[in-house]
Amino acid sequence: MPGPAQVRSTESIELLRAALAKFQQRVQHALDSLDGQLRRSEDWIEHDRPTYWRDQIHKAEEAVTQAKVELERCLMFTLAGERPQCREQKAALQEAKSRLAYCRQKGDQVKHWQRSFRHESFEYDGRIGQLRRALEQDLPRAKALLGKILRRLEEYQVEQPPETLPAEPSIADPPAAPVAGGQASFQRAEPPADRSPTEKG
Repeated sequence: MPGPAQVRSTESIELLRAALAKFQQRVQHALDSLDGQLRRSEDWIEHDRPTYWRDQIHKAEEAVTQAKVELERCLMFTLAGERPQCREQKAALQEAKSRLAYCRQKGDQVKHWQRSFRHESFEYDGRIGQLRRALEQDLPRAKALLGKILRRLEEYQVEQPPETLPAEPSIADPPAAPVAGGQASFQRAEPPADRSPTEKG
């Protein structure tokens, strides 16, 4: 039968429980920070950039239309029977078309970023889900188990019997007589022999 548990201190268990609580707090803070960054990134990709580039595309289209009008107006006038070259208007129209192409390219890139971001967000949620479950379920169970162990140990320390003291020698036991060689010898006392008839007379 195994002997009683030798419980000297519960400090190590208390330190472990405190370390788990600190770890849970730090990981939760990191996850909250990541969630905030993801929300800002999602808002930037899903709302801010699409709105911005749609507005830029609209302005670029208006600039192309206006540049065409200016070029046509310039070509309507003749000087000494010759049609003007309208280099400035042509350059302005080319610049407006380049700007429109650039804005449309950015709009397409934003759509690509949206698809990539949605895919990566889905992958992130799947991978981080295990950590979230450990943080929300496993760690609280571990801390509760350690708390239960601490309570059981405290109850055990209170309820354990006192240590058994060595038995004291009995007063009736005769002391051991020393003999040669350092060994104890016990001699049995013999009753006195019967006296002879002559001794009785």
